[in-house]
Amino acid sequence: MFGSTAWENDEHASGDSAEAGTKTIKDVSLVKKRPKPVLKFVLAFGIGSFFFLFPVQWNGQTTIPLDVVVSIILETFPTLIEYFTFGLILAGSVLTTVSMVDYHGIVSIGEGTVDRFELDYWQTSNIFWAFRILGVFLAIPILVGSGPEWLLSEKTSGIVWGGLLLTIALVIPIGAVFVNLLAELGGLQFVGTLSQPVMKPVFNLPGRAALDSAASWLGSFSIGYYLTRNVFDRGGYNKQEVFVICTCFATANLGTIGAIAAVLEILHVFPIVVLLYLLSVIFTAIILVRVPPLSTVPDEFVAEPDPEPEFNGPVVDYVRFAFNEAVRTAEEGASIPRSAIEGLIDGLKLTGMMLGTILTVGMTAVVLNEYTSVFEVLATPLVPVLSAFGIPDPQMAATSLILGGAEMFIGATFAVGTALITRVYVVIVVSAQAIFFAASAPMMVDMFDDIPIRFRDLFVLFVMRTALLIPIAAALVHAAVFVGLI
Repeated sequence: MFGSTAWENDEHASGDSAEAGTKTIKDVSLVKKRPKPVLKFVLAFGIGSFFFLFPVQWNGQTTIPLDVVVSIILETFPTLIEYFTFGLILAGSVLTTVSMVDYHGIVSIGEGTVDRFELDYWQTSNIFWAFRILGVFLAIPILVGSGPEWLLSEKTSGIVWGGLLLTIALVIPIGAVFVNLLAELGGLQFVGTLSQPVMKPVFNLPGRAALDSAASWLGSFSIGYYLTRNVFDRGGYNKQEVFVICTCFATANLGTIGAIAAVLEILHVFPIVVLLYLLSVIFTAIILVRVPPLSTVPDEFVAEPDPEPEFNGPVVDYVRFAFNEAVRTAEEGASIPRSAIEGLIDGLKLTGMMLGTILTVGMTAVVLNEYTSVFEVLATPLVPVLSAFGIPDPQMAATSLILGGAEMFIGATFAVGTALITRVYVVIVVSAQAIFFAASAPMMVDMFDDIPIRFRDLFVLFVMRTALLIPIAAALVHAAVFVGLI
């Protein structure tokens, strides 16, 4: 499983011939700092950062603007949001079905229709196709309030529908508006470029990988995957670098973590949660890149190698370079309103793709949890471990971590009502697990079949990541409590 020969291919270029040059700020083509693109970058970066990270007072609590907006909408239009959520589930099911019948050759659909409705985006595995369809049939009786007790109970649909799906249906599309301002108008390049000096020595990755990581954190893991695939196809990454980026850095995005935090009612400490989450991801990656299976993936390229030149210079040069790249991106990008609209559309698509699966998997999980002891049994070995690390409600926390491997939202749901420390801990671990078998894992397997990334390796990496995150997150959470941040 871990031998390097498993990934080798005689038709792919060896990394031995890839040599990178060195450049300084003098070698960079600096753009003319015209007022309009500079202002566009500054405004987009400021608005996006404010929406996710700026603390505000609301109903006697310190929270973030994302929580305020979502709370107002949910309280003002509760019935409308339920129908809106059902509409997204239905749209996701219909578009997936149309895409899959075309993919399997059951019905031939014209290329123009495929492009117009972006049907390739909705293509998935047969099992997730079934999940999205089943989500519609679960949503209808919940919406109309008529059905069996096991479905309509407050401990089943009350948790998944009322406490989870309605929040997700708002948080991700609204959050995507502001995430896109960061990702498309220079914030991504600014943050990513400033991270370049640490990528090679710490993670053995080229500096450009910081952009992929930032794309995942600010956008979504799917955005990160597509960016990585694009660079991979142009010879910018070798196989090992792709594997590391996808399994160590394409974790939950800022908007998703916000949705989880909203469900667990911990948005008042959201900036602290984000900080601890990022530290957990970094510490875990530092270890995993140096051990199998990641360390045994060969450095082969699928295209002519295009290694990244090393950038040398003092801190001020890196800041100039980062600002230059940010302004260049803002100048080439759309207007702020246009970027916001595109973000909303992307958020609606992503939410429509996810909700049916989350409802199906979530209802299965909560029904099993309510009427059987299956998850308690699976989580039992972790209970004494979490107890030893001082995590309150260790049984609930352990169950959350086990479920996190299936779907991060479902894992987080099981921590509702636990102690604040437990909820913060669960958000950090579940968000940083990176490999979710309801979404990211099948997407990786399909998108990078020429490496190949395989389910068995992803399962091993999931176990390894979780085993590392348990003590790392515990130490970080207790440190935050000790200094009074939580």
